[in-house]
Amino acid sequence: MSSLVEVVDVGKVYARGNGTAALIGVDLKVERGEFTALAGPSGSGKSTLLNVIGTLDRPSSGEVLYDGQAVSGLDEADQADFRLR
Repeated sequence: MSSLVEVVDVGKVYARGNGTAALIGVDLKVERGEFTALAGPSGSGKSTLLNVIGTLDRPSSGEVLYDGQAVSGLDEADQADFRLR
């Protein structure tokens, strides 16, 4: 059985200046019926991770899967359709 949400080795680098790494090698699994909380200091990447998981932002590396289906590589129209469903 696959996880409801799975984040595999996700990284996010913002290309301003020399490049700011907001996420480096993040792994996360959320099973059906499970509650998960993110906590950490300001600037630690919590919002960036949620934006990547919610397909509002694309990861620079790694993969985001919902029910075993990769969504981080979808084009913008398919991502919008995914968010709608």
